[in-house]
Amino acid sequence: MSKFSSQEIESQYDLIKMLLAEPEKYKDAIVAIKKDIAYMPMELKKKLEEENITF
Repeated sequence: MSKFSSQEIESQYDLIKMLLAEPEKYKDAIVAIKKDIAYMPMELKKKLEEENITF
C-alpha cells in the first residue's frame, strides 16, 4: 500500500466530515465510504477514530 501525504489525508478527512454533516443529502456517498473503509489509509482511520467519527 502506498504512503499518503498529510495533505491528502487532511483532504479526505475534511470530505468525510462534510458528508457526515448532511447524511440525508449524501447518503449514497456515505454508503460507498462504508464499503471502502477497509482500504482507507491507516492515518485517516486513526484520525477519524480520534475525533470519534464513526459510520
